[in-house]
Amino acid sequence: MRTIVCLIGAVVLCAQVMADEIDLSLNSDALRLQYVHEMKSTGLNFDGGWLYHSDNGDVLHAGVHLVDLASSGANTIKAGLGGRIVYTDGDISKQSGVAVPIGGFARYTPRGLDRLSVSGSLYFAPDILAMGDMDKYEEYTLRASYNVLRQADLYIGARYVRGGYKNGVPDARFDTGMHIGMSLRF
Repeated sequence: MRTIVCLIGAVVLCAQVMADEIDLSLNSDALRLQYVHEMKSTGLNFDGGWLYHSDNGDVLHAGVHLVDLASSGANTIKAGLGGRIVYTDGDISKQSGVAVPIGGFARYTPRGLDRLSVSGSLYFAPDILAMGDMDKYEEYTLRASYNVLRQADLYIGARYVRGGYKNGVPDARFDTGMHIGMSLRF
């Protein structure tokens, strides 16, 4: 009985220091699914995701970021710095590769408009951080979100994801343009 009470206590305590998020975005050619696990006690976020483009291929990633408030006062800017390991499989280029882009994200929520926010992210891996057939990786995202429920946002955004390959093979553009999405936190 004592063991069961200790296990229940540990689960309740862990639930208070961890949070999870599922993010789904899409446009007519691409779909991205991402899962984020936040360790509030350490400030670390672990994420994993899959980007599928119907013509250009797939991108899988796993990452870790140190996340905190980047501003003081009422207008909050939440930011994270870190990196990812990315695997790309280019359908058109017939090449694949691995990259370790570094970068981060920021999210700004204006005071008095706490249901609205603007966020962006940037990840880049030059040749020194690319392996296999890859010689670089770039990913840029910008979005505007509306907090529909306390734990759920709807958003519209723009995303650019490109993998550059060696041997004169054309770059794979895994996503370029607008998308819509939702983010669910639990």
